[in-house]
Amino acid sequence: MINRAEIKQEAKSIMRGARVSPVLMGALVLAISLILDRIVSLVEYGTLFPDLRIFQYISYLASTDPMLLLDMSTEDFLAMSGLASSATVYSLFFSILVSLFMTVLSGGFYLYCMGIRQGQEMPVSTLMDGLGVAGKLIWCSILTWIKVFLWSLLFFFPGIIAAYRYRFATYNLLTDPSLSVSEAIRLSCQQTRGMKFDLFVLDLSFIGWDILSSITLGLLDIWLMPYKVVADLAYFEEGQRRV
Repeated sequence: MINRAEIKQEAKSIMRGARVSPVLMGALVLAISLILDRIVSLVEYGTLFPDLRIFQYISYLASTDPMLLLDMSTEDFLAMSGLASSATVYSLFFSILVSLFMTVLSGGFYLYCMGIRQGQEMPVSTLMDGLGVAGKLIWCSILTWIKVFLWSLLFFFPGIIAAYRYRFATYNLLTDPSLSVSEAIRLSCQQTRGMKFDLFVLDLSFIGWDILSSITLGLLDIWLMPYKVVADLAYFEEGQRRV
């Protein structure tokens, strides 16, 4: 029987004992993500902060002609605020490239969390270790997304169940790079058998932290992100023992 409270307490203890701070690693991942996201905004909209420009334009319309704001379509609003998307082939390619890079970077972060669970000293350079299996990580992300999407077409709940079924696929690839993506996904299905509800409850138990994170504009994620992954890996290890 999985004891969620003990696992979360263990995760906190592991994070405190890590020789390279999980908060530092989380901050690096979030900083890289934010920088790349701003660059994507610059490429597509011509500004680093399109949300700020939208807020300023809404404030302007609200103070001058609020009815115009109500009658305006989304496309007209973006055009008049100077944020009409310049979604060229180049900007689309760049957005996809950033998304793929973040998938590989996440793989490196998972490797870091796996290492500190084993008491190993995981340097900052570990974030780049996902490059060794970059192709598999990317294909695994794409394939699991397609599978979850197809299950979601049946109804909402089958898609949620599928997401939990494939949850350990990436961990499997990082643990054993010799596995094919299909083998990693198939193994995840076996490992999560009888565990999906436990994983759902685990995610549910972080809702309070997620709300606090949103209040801090995501700043709390530098601690919350490694906390979630280290706890999640305990379930993965349990799944490994069951297979």
